[in-house]
Amino acid sequence: MNQPDKPSLVQRVAREMQQTFRSLNNRDFRVYSWGQVISLSGTWMQSVALSWLVYKLTGSAAALGMVTFAGSLPLLLLTYPGGIIADRFDRKKVLVISQVLAMIEATALTVLTYTGLINVTWLVILAIIRGSITAIELPARQSFVPDMVEKGELTNAIGINSAIWNTSRTIGPALAGLFIGIFGETVCFALNALSYVAALISLGMITVKPREHNAKTDEQDSTGAGNRSVWSILMDPKVRTVLFLSAATSLFGFQYGVLLPVVVDQVLGGTASTLGFISAAAGIGALVGSLALANRGNSRVLRPGIGIACLSLSVAIALIAFSKLLIISVVAVALAGASVSVQLSGGNSLVQSSVSERYRGRVMGLYSTFMLGFAPLAAMLAGWLAEYMGVSYTLYLSSFCVFVAASLYLFFSRKLKEKDDGTK
Repeated sequence: MNQPDKPSLVQRVAREMQQTFRSLNNRDFRVYSWGQVISLSGTWMQSVALSWLVYKLTGSAAALGMVTFAGSLPLLLLTYPGGIIADRFDRKKVLVISQVLAMIEATALTVLTYTGLINVTWLVILAIIRGSITAIELPARQSFVPDMVEKGELTNAIGINSAIWNTSRTIGPALAGLFIGIFGETVCFALNALSYVAALISLGMITVKPREHNAKTDEQDSTGAGNRSVWSILMDPKVRTVLFLSAATSLFGFQYGVLLPVVVDQVLGGTASTLGFISAAAGIGALVGSLALANRGNSRVLRPGIGIACLSLSVAIALIAFSKLLIISVVAVALAGASVSVQLSGGNSLVQSSVSERYRGRVMGLYSTFMLGFAPLAAMLAGWLAEYMGVSYTLYLSSFCVFVAASLYLFFSRKLKEKDDGTK
C-alpha cells in the first residue's frame, strides 16, 4: 500500500503563510491594512524624532518623562469617552476625523521646528493634543477591526493588525534614525503629516456599512444601563486578570521605551542613528510576536501565553539594564518588543471575544485605559527615578515589578482553569 506523499518544505511554508495571513483575504481589511502601514510608519518616525529632539533640547531624562506624561495622560482620561463615541457613532467617520486632526498636529510640529520656535512648552502642548486625538481614535480603531472581518477570523485579524503596527514600528524608527542624521528632526515630522493621506485614502476605499443604532437602546445606555453592563463584563474574573496584567505592563513594562534615548546616550554611547536602529529592533521583535499570535492565536495556550510573555518581558528589561554592548541591547529590546506584542495583542483578543457588539467600543476603551492609560504615570516615574537612581537601577526595578505581576497573573489564571475543570 502506497503511503501518501508528505508535503514538501515549500508546500508547508505556503500553508503556514496562508494560515497566518488568512484575514487579509478580506478586501476591506486588506485595504485598511496598507493605509495603516504607511500612516503608522510616519507616526513612529515622529515618535523617535520627538524623543531625540526633547533630549537634545534639554539633556534631561526628567524632561523626556514629562513630555511622555503629557502625551499619555489623555489615554488615562479620555479612552472610555472615546469608546462611547465608537459605540454611538459611525466608527469609520470617527477614524477619518481623527486622522485629519492628527495631520494638523503633525503639520504644526513641523512648522514650529522648522522656524526654530519649538521649545519644551510647545512640545508639552502638542503632546497633550496628540494624546487626546489618540485617546478618541484608539477604541474606534480597535473596535473597527471586527466590523470588517468575520468572528471566526477575529483573533487572526487582531494579530495581523498588531503585525501592521509592528511593521511600522520597524520601518519608522529605522527611517527616523537615517533622516535625523542627514536632514534633522523636521523632515520626520513633515513625512508623518503626509503619511496620514494614505490612511484617509484607504478609509475612503472601505465599503463597510455603518452599524444600525436602536434609539431605545441608545437612550437606555445614556441613563447608565450600558455602563452597568460594561462593568459586569469587567467583573468577569477572566477579563479582570487580563486587565490587571495590562495595567502592570503599562505601569512598569513600558519604562524601558521611555528611557531608551538615555540608555543610548549614557550607557551605549550612541547617536540618533543608534536610537533609530535599536527602536527598529523592538519593532522587529514585536512583528515576530504578532505574527506568531496570528498563526497560533486560536490555540488553548493563549491565556497562559500572555503571562509567559510578561515573564520574558521582565527578563528583557533586566538585560537592557545590565548590557553595555549594543548587540546584547538590540537582542534584549527585540525580546521586549515580542513579549509586549504577544501580551497586549493576546489580551486584546481575549477581551474582545467576551464582548457583545453593542458594548465593544466602551470595553475596548477601558482596555485601552488599562493597556496604555497608566503610561503617563510610568513615564514621570521612570524619568524621576532615572535622575536620582540612574537608568540601570530604574530598569532593574521595572523588571522586578513586571516579574511579580506576571507570576500573580499565572497563579490566578491557573486557579480559574482548575475551577472551570472542576465544574465540568
